[in-house]
Amino acid sequence: MANDQERSAFPGVAVLCGGPGGEREVSLNSGRNAHQALLRAGVDSRLVVVPAESPEETLESLSCRVAVLMLHGRFGEDGTAQRILERRGVVFTGSDSAAAALAMDKAAAKGIFRRNDIPTPNWAVGDSLERLVEAVEEARLSYPLFVKPNSGGSSVGVSPVWRPEYLPAAARLALADDCLALAEEMVVGRELTVGWLDGEILPIIELRADGIFYDYRAKYLSEATRYACPADLPERIAAEVGRVADLAIRALGTRDIGRADIMLGPGGPMILEVNALPGFTSHSLVPMAAGASGMSLENLCLRLVGLAGMRSAGCGGAVPLPAESIPLRQPPAARRDGIDWESLCLRLFGRAEKRAGAS
Repeated sequence: MANDQERSAFPGVAVLCGGPGGEREVSLNSGRNAHQALLRAGVDSRLVVVPAESPEETLESLSCRVAVLMLHGRFGEDGTAQRILERRGVVFTGSDSAAAALAMDKAAAKGIFRRNDIPTPNWAVGDSLERLVEAVEEARLSYPLFVKPNSGGSSVGVSPVWRPEYLPAAARLALADDCLALAEEMVVGRELTVGWLDGEILPIIELRADGIFYDYRAKYLSEATRYACPADLPERIAAEVGRVADLAIRALGTRDIGRADIMLGPGGPMILEVNALPGFTSHSLVPMAAGASGMSLENLCLRLVGLAGMRSAGCGGAVPLPAESIPLRQPPAARRDGIDWESLCLRLFGRAEKRAGAS
């Protein structure tokens, strides 16, 4: 633990967690872990718990040099929090508002993957049970399927659908959490996740849940979930998995940190989705992969603060890092072609307004 004099060299770092939505508890855990890691690393950070009600007010009054975003789910990952901070000129870790919004919208992200020849399972979306059933039939999707909220995370509201008669119940569950439900063909194979840090691929993790799939319980509650890190893959296959993950993450314009969820089936790796703001809980996968590469949680958090600090030229320069921290470099150029950003934002914010009206 650094002493008070050493900490004084790291002013104005705020770790944001909490917020509204079904992933609040996960966010609180991520925030506490990141905050404690920064304290151990000598960064005199403070923990800011964003309330579930009127979270915008906290961000509108936030004063700091760098905001470390540990917000998950609605508001924190869909570009809303990022847009407020951008407007106020507050430097923050992770992707900008446009990339965050795109990664959160699974259907929009899959459209980008398809246009860039990045393999992803076939899918359909609908804003009602009737429309989802029609869309599944029009897309000629093959069962079994996974049905999930289009803009959710942490596997909240996700259901496997083995036959058409099970689709209505799964659609209702997904639509209870979001205004769009996404149906996606199930890929049978090995479930992998790939962490990404400033353009570098971290060791691949294979997930072995004790249930049907890697759901919320398997992610955060179960001690029976098994993780192989690095995954036992032939070198050629591991390289291809890493390549697909890197392409998908870059295609969405992700910066600083990300995670790609991949199914390795008979036809090779297929990208399911990209998480532009991965968790930092005790069960979270990017810190696990970073640890397997020899990077402590303290250095991972320092790396994120340093990357954000490099963007703080308008706020008095970069946040200094200890000499022993890992060297930093500029994030890679991103490809976000073919997206109507205004329409995407309207879709996301329209859903938020619909939720608010329903409540």
